[in-house]
Amino acid sequence: MNREMIDDLLQTIIHMSGEVKELQRSGSRLDELVSDIEVRINNVALDLNGLQQNVRNIDKNVTLVVKELSKIRVARPTAIHKAVN
Repeated sequence: MNREMIDDLLQTIIHMSGEVKELQRSGSRLDELVSDIEVRINNVALDLNGLQQNVRNIDKNVTLVVKELSKIRVARPTAIHKAVN
């Protein structure tokens, strides 16, 4: 190999080394982004679990209200019927 070929080879190696470093930086940034997305997904899952629990609580409360309203509706006609007779 002559001096020119060695210089070209060295420049190619230096250029490729720079590209490898850039790929490593990009890979690290992708890892950070993936980690951030995983955290966000976990937060959404927690929020959904909380919403699901809230829906269950609302359902229980609605059921209680409906039962109480049913008791009142059943009690009223009887009271009105007794008052008329």
